[in-house]
Amino acid sequence: MLRKLAINGIKNRWKDYLVLFSGLVISSSIFYLFETLSTNEKYLKENGALVSMIGYIFTFGSILLMLITLIYINYANNFLLSMRQRDYGLFMMLGARKRKIGQLIWIETMLVGFLSTFVGVIVGIILSTGMQNIVIKSLGLTAKYYTPIWWKAIVWTFILYLGLFFLAAIYNAFLMTKKPALKLLKSQQKAAKKQLSIWIQIVQAIIGVTLLVIGYGVILNAVKYGNKTIPISLFTITFGTFFVFNSVVTVGINLLRKTTLAKKKLNGFTLGQLEFRVHDYTKILTLVTMLLALALGAITTGIGFNNITDKTSQAQSAYTLSLFQPTSKQKNLIKKLDIEHQSNYSYKVAGDAVYFEEAQFKSQPFQTVKFNKKNFTTSYTKINVNALKKDSYPIQQFTASIQPNKKILFVDEQKFAALQGQTQTVLFFRAKDTYSAQSVLAQISNLEYAKSKQKDRTNAIQGNYDAKIYIIKPLYSGLEFMGIFLGIAFLAMLASCLMFKILSGAFTDVTRYSMLAKLGVRKSLLRGAIAKEIGILFVLPAIVGVVHVLIGLNLFKGILINPYYGIWLPFTIFAVLYLLYYLIVFFMYQKIVLKNKI
Repeated sequence: MLRKLAINGIKNRWKDYLVLFSGLVISSSIFYLFETLSTNEKYLKENGALVSMIGYIFTFGSILLMLITLIYINYANNFLLSMRQRDYGLFMMLGARKRKIGQLIWIETMLVGFLSTFVGVIVGIILSTGMQNIVIKSLGLTAKYYTPIWWKAIVWTFILYLGLFFLAAIYNAFLMTKKPALKLLKSQQKAAKKQLSIWIQIVQAIIGVTLLVIGYGVILNAVKYGNKTIPISLFTITFGTFFVFNSVVTVGINLLRKTTLAKKKLNGFTLGQLEFRVHDYTKILTLVTMLLALALGAITTGIGFNNITDKTSQAQSAYTLSLFQPTSKQKNLIKKLDIEHQSNYSYKVAGDAVYFEEAQFKSQPFQTVKFNKKNFTTSYTKINVNALKKDSYPIQQFTASIQPNKKILFVDEQKFAALQGQTQTVLFFRAKDTYSAQSVLAQISNLEYAKSKQKDRTNAIQGNYDAKIYIIKPLYSGLEFMGIFLGIAFLAMLASCLMFKILSGAFTDVTRYSMLAKLGVRKSLLRGAIAKEIGILFVLPAIVGVVHVLIGLNLFKGILINPYYGIWLPFTIFAVLYLLYYLIVFFMYQKIVLKNKI
């Protein structure tokens, strides 16, 4: 009987549950996708240290996604529960015991959790198949031992998501059974909150702005505050946003109502609607703003890593590749490249050292790279042989592949000739256009790796081309995909929360819009009023959220070099998706309040 009531309760409000359901499906599917990479020990172990690093990155993404999902489930589930309070109160009035009501609530909550997690895992498997066929290849990784259907990922997804719903179910059952039946029956007949006095609003506005200034100041001086930066800024910006919405927005609406703009069309009605609800919307606007900032920040930084891949790789070395004892095949392949600069040096291996003839470094100075963080340009400087004698790392980072654990020494021509051992050569070259020459460079690099004494490719880096292909691109691509997927999850959650809040008020607005229609207000004006009211509720968190992102990107300066580079692309993508959500809510709201008038 309880199962039937639970299923019927979900069926009767399936549209409301669908919003929660869709957000949870997206969240659980992305979590499953991350777990297929981070929990597959054989895949991580057999494919090198870099793949293991990518696994750690996605583990971090899973944790962050889980924390955000916890907040989302807590808010959305409590909100849906409040919509069922009248039904529970009616059951109590009809003689149902509180224990049975608690069981009903528990079954409903767990049923939604199980269905959404189950569907999320199915969608996650589909995404994982795409990961195997597309994403891993674009990361420059091997798909060896990667399995889209991974039992550990399935188990962890069900454990964590059902665990969250289990806690929510216990909390909801306890909360509802403690309320008297009469209070549950009248749950939707709450009076509007008393408007705060102007002085209290001014004090809240000052507190809100002050907290935001403190939070922004801490972010802009992240080096000074170190590990304290994130907790301080998170606390101050979150509560600062809350107080700003709870005070500044109300004052702004009051000021607008006194202008001539309020007298045009239905602007006065729209402002009245917002003023009536603004304090009730404060929490949701704050939550949506923070989720929007996280979503836009995740997508922006994700794409930002892709934008700087080439620039970062160029900053690793002044040379595209270095070839020790180049083979005839390598020499023929080099002829196909447009070489900008090259140097040839002779060396001998004796004992625990690699000896170079210092005269050659005087006639062909070794080069190092300098990277300008402001304008994203690279320049090359010559380093003299005396400097190399003091610090041989610029050379040793290349010899580590072919002659690991051997020190570098520079000797004159006579000592070099007296050394025992075969004279060998090393060629350092820098190609002009590495993008169009990728296939040729790949062949040269693979031939050079065949000579290496290192098993792990990441320990056999012979220039900025190898650094890009085997370290930077996989690492940055992993961060990029994680950022984009997290951004999608956050966007789905914030849109779901905002939909919950706006559409729940639509049913109480039916009477108001019906009265306006009976008074002769044109349908176009009614639609315009709806568009403005919903638009303001979407624009407010968007503006504040964008400001949070623009300030918050300063935290990534040490990683992204210039986190604002190419920022227009993620902002444009996000604006299009955000507009799409706005249109969906607008048409759904309009369908409810103007159902009998269109």
